[in-house]
Order: sequence, then C-alpha cells, then structure tokens
Amino acid sequence: MFKQRLITTLILVPAVLAAIHYSNFWVFAAAVFLLVMACGLEWLPLIPVVHIPVRLLILAGLLVCALLIHLVIGYWLIAGLALWFLLIFAVLLFPSSQRVWGNRPVVTSLCFALLPLFGQSLLSIYELEGGKELIFYLLFFVWAADIGAYLAGKQWGKHKLIPVVSPGKTLEGLAGGAVLASVVAVSGYWYFQPHAPLMWVLINVLVFFIALLGDLFISILKRRQHVKDTGHLIPGHGGVLDRLDSLIAAAPAFYFGLEYLVSGTLKWLIH
Repeated sequence: MFKQRLITTLILVPAVLAAIHYSNFWVFAAAVFLLVMACGLEWLPLIPVVHIPVRLLILAGLLVCALLIHLVIGYWLIAGLALWFLLIFAVLLFPSSQRVWGNRPVVTSLCFALLPLFGQSLLSIYELEGGKELIFYLLFFVWAADIGAYLAGKQWGKHKLIPVVSPGKTLEGLAGGAVLASVVAVSGYWYFQPHAPLMWVLINVLVFFIALLGDLFISILKRRQHVKDTGHLIPGHGGVLDRLDSLIAAAPAFYFGLEYLVSGTLKWLIH
C-alpha cells in the first residue's frame, strides 16, 4: 500500500504543479469546477443517496451553487468559516453529534455549502497578486502537514488523537505535521515577505487546524457509512474527496486570511 501510495504521489504531484504553472485562469477554473463536481459525486454515498433522480437533483443543486457563489462570495465565506467552526463540535462530540450532523438534509446542505466555497476560494486566491505562487504555497503547506503527520504517526504514534473518529491519527502525528508545516510556513515567509508577520503566523495556524478539521469531518462522514475511502480513482489514496478533505477546509481559511487579515485590517466583505 505504501509503495503504491508513493508511486502515485511521485507521478501526481509534479503533474498537478505543472498543470497549475502552465494554465491560465479559465483552464484553472475548469479544472477546479471538475474537482468540485467529482467531490460532489463522492459525497452522494456519504449522505447516503441511492435513487438516481435524487442524485441528479443534488448534483444540479451543487452545479448551480458552484456557478453562482462568486456573486456572494463575501457572505458565503464568512458563513462557511462559521460552519467549519460549528463542525468542531460535530467532531468532538461524535458519535452523539450525529443526531444533528448525521441527518441527510444536513449532510446534503453541507455539500452545497462547503464544496462550492472550496472551489471559489481557490479561484479567488488565483486572482490575487502572485496567485499561482499562493496556490503552490497552500498545496505545499497542506501536503507537508499530511506527510509530517503520517510519518511521525507511523514512527512514534502512541497516543490517539480522537480514536472514535479516526483511529489512525495520533498526537505524535499531529506534532509531526505541525513541525513540517512550520518549515513550509517559514519558507513562505521568506519568499513572500508579508508586511504583517504576526498575521502570517496566525493565518498558518488557522489553516493548519482547519485542514485537520476537514480531514476529521470527512472521516466522520465515512465512518457513519462504514466505508474506508470515498472512492477508488487514485491508486493507494482512495477517492478525490479523500485527497482533498484537508484542502476543502483549508482553502477558504487561507483566502480569508490573505484577503482580510494580511493587510492588517478586517475589510468589509463586499467588493
């Protein structure tokens, strides 16, 4: 499994980075849109939805949300981040929290709320000055946290983080992820030279923990349906949603930090 995972990573990561580097906005937007819809497809069994007409209706709703979110991105961003904050309780209080967060309408609504926000956040970051470099940075940061947690957990993991949600995650893994992500954060500070160092630290801390929350929340959705992976598209890694769970949460937090914190002021959200 590890060998297959490694081979896939060595092929996929350079391909993704090259595709972003050589793309223009519209190519990037099309790719992000496809990712959002792919995540939506893998979300359906987690609701769960069996009947094809209902599946098509949900995907149509996701499509509409993904196409129109840019009109109200400021409000949607704040609402989405508030929703992620509330999902902390869904994770910490699992499985009793499923009386609320496990309802099909709630899980469906989360699909409509969180996946379009993820996609639009990536597009909004791309449109910022140095957008491609910021996208690269976000990817490296999330990947570093994931790799650090995996390696440290494998080597030293003894104390479970939240075993009822994700038995494989440990406090040692969390520390390893934080260390490797910090290396990326320091490198990013050196490269971008932000004018507000404290805000840069705050943004990275926020992104680190909300990325972990994204991972844990998708784990809850999988656990309630008794599945290990959301799909089998990526050899050794599972589905698209399995690979993007942390990024789905991290991208909106990173965009919020860049757009509304890094300047040193909380600008109002209507452009």
